[in-house]
Amino acid sequence: MSLTRRLDLGLLASVLVVMLLLAHGSVVLFDYVLRDYLTERLREDAESLATLPVDRDGQVQIDPLRLRASFNQVYSGQYFVIDIDDDIHLRSRSLWDHRLKPVEGDTAQIRQGPENQSLLAWTGQYHRGKHHFTITTALDYSTVTRRLDWLRLCIWGLGGVMAILLVFIQRRVIRLGLMPLEKLQRELAQLHEGKRMALETQVPDEIAPFVEELNHQLERIERVLNRSRDGIANLGHALKTPLSVMETQLARRELEQLPDLRKSLQARLDDIHRLVEKELQRARLDTGEVSAAARFQPDSDIQPLLDTLREIHSNVTFINDSANLPPLPWDRDELLEILGNLLDNAGKWAHGLARLTMSYEGRKFVMLVEDDGPGIPPEQRSRVMGRGTRLDEQVTGHGLGLGIVEQIVHHHGGDIQLGESDLGGLAVTVELPAPPGP
Repeated sequence: MSLTRRLDLGLLASVLVVMLLLAHGSVVLFDYVLRDYLTERLREDAESLATLPVDRDGQVQIDPLRLRASFNQVYSGQYFVIDIDDDIHLRSRSLWDHRLKPVEGDTAQIRQGPENQSLLAWTGQYHRGKHHFTITTALDYSTVTRRLDWLRLCIWGLGGVMAILLVFIQRRVIRLGLMPLEKLQRELAQLHEGKRMALETQVPDEIAPFVEELNHQLERIERVLNRSRDGIANLGHALKTPLSVMETQLARRELEQLPDLRKSLQARLDDIHRLVEKELQRARLDTGEVSAAARFQPDSDIQPLLDTLREIHSNVTFINDSANLPPLPWDRDELLEILGNLLDNAGKWAHGLARLTMSYEGRKFVMLVEDDGPGIPPEQRSRVMGRGTRLDEQVTGHGLGLGIVEQIVHHHGGDIQLGESDLGGLAVTVELPAPPGP
């Protein structure tokens, strides 16, 4: 999961939790405040009922005209019950035949009322003369409950909208904050292609130490590689002199009388030459594999090679039938050496046409060189491609200088195959596995 998505989900979850708590807390607070306010109204109603006139016989006189109209309307939502001396029970007409029990304590409570109403009820104790009044007043709280539920849903909906809005705002802020990383990614790609040797993008302070350390390591690797190249070149030049001296010594007349010794020493000297060239070539390949030198760019590197081959083989038409390719993740000199050998061989044996095709096939980079020459019979191809053999030494009259080509291709884990071209001649296919991206 990307960093942006993680932050988005984290912010979304945080905002939703906050809005859930805010909605619940707000509804609880409103409910508390509203109950407190309505309790005062119920207390005032009870106090007004406690002032009802009492006649000389001690009987309470209830005048409907003095009561609030809602007390006389059945199931109106406002009710009262008066208990006098635990003997006389009076109740409002709005209760009809519903019984409403007194509330214990001095706080209002929710009671079940008629018609499934939720009643907020309060009970007060009063004394008038010799009489003790227990007055319970109540009002319908269902409407308030429904409005509080609606308020809760509104807060949740508003919280969801705010959460989505904050996610979009955060995504924009993150995108702006990560822009230096996108530039850094492009520079890393250029570094992989050999177009630059260091990272130059200004990055946030949290990432700056990583970039500085990476630049330091790149500089160190480049110094090591340069020393390796210089050491290899110096070794090659240093060995040439003693080998030349040894060859000169072998040409002396004293050794003419010892032909077997001369032949043996010459064979050993040839072995030394071959081993030195092999190890120098291997070292060059190993160094080039991690080198940050410029990579092979088909658009700019192929044309000069083809122009040179056209001058050498003026009777052959060289066609580049390759697709548009980006810079390739291999050393320029190595690929030019491969293509130079293959195309030069195609030019030698073509009747008049040679064709180059380069493309990506899945995770493999394929180079196909074809000609319209005589080709190689199928029964000889397996022997020609035998391990450790040079093709120009195996096929009579068809000199394919692929010794160094095989070494480079095998070093990169690739493969060479010989086949028959659509042009009628030989088709040489080189497959190189594409290295992982930067």
